[in-house]
Amino acid sequence: MVKYSFQFPTDAAGKPGAAKPYREGNRDFVVPVAAISGNAELLTNKALKATEVYTQYGQDRLGQVLISKVKGHAYSDREGTLFIEESNDANTWTTVSSLVVKAGTLGETEWIQLTQRYFRFRYANGNLQQSEFLLYQSLGAGEEDINIKQAVPITTAAPLTMQIDKSNLTDNGRLKVQTEGLNLSSLDTQAKTMDVVFHDKTETVGEGNPFTVGSFKTLLIEVYGTAETSELIFWGKSLSGTKRALRGQKVDDGTFATSTKGKSEAWSFDITGFKEIVMELKSLTNGNFSVRGTAVS
Repeated sequence: MVKYSFQFPTDAAGKPGAAKPYREGNRDFVVPVAAISGNAELLTNKALKATEVYTQYGQDRLGQVLISKVKGHAYSDREGTLFIEESNDANTWTTVSSLVVKAGTLGETEWIQLTQRYFRFRYANGNLQQSEFLLYQSLGAGEEDINIKQAVPITTAAPLTMQIDKSNLTDNGRLKVQTEGLNLSSLDTQAKTMDVVFHDKTETVGEGNPFTVGSFKTLLIEVYGTAETSELIFWGKSLSGTKRALRGQKVDDGTFATSTKGKSEAWSFDITGFKEIVMELKSLTNGNFSVRGTAVS
């Protein structure tokens, strides 16, 4: 009988990552095939302080099995936001998915198809200290999940035939699709995201950088800085170009407002139908202020 031992590596901040099993010496690591099939691995269960952020050390997709997709699961007694990020060099990271995790509710992202070499999970806690927190990752390889949200044409170079039996399904009932000969460029396989910078350590008042909405539907922003006092006003511009008050929901307590004087906060917005979003810094004293966010289609 083969005896397995387990190692729990830590990230750069000393927080535990996913367990790594090995047989004899700790260089003989076992590829966790079960985990690659979608089982969830615990990344951390250490409760976070108010506004504290957990950042997983960058994970390399290249190995005995090429990781093609990831999925995040998070639970906490306080509200927060889960981010999935990827990078080509493990230095510059791009957010490819974000999820607001409600207090006392298990939050799960969709399967996210990866396109760059490295990936990581990041969790930003809200303004209240946690007493319970669990963060998991699921890894996948092989078939691609296709979610068709609207009627789209599928064109083929030859007549398309389809035969489905049990071998065409994954363990959780998803259909395995081979894309050879199919033009899938018109399918929306996952939500698109874009990082937005409205203000970056600014020390002057003003409207900052406007965001063109396009096909994006929701927006999550984080406000922070060293300023003693500040006032930020949320605006949406309609087709006429008129600035209209934009109501946002504060992530940690669910309250609604069209402006804030706070710092170290996260706000979510429904931006469907607007042409442009403006975050106007109305007042600022003794310090700098930043407003950054992620738009999701």
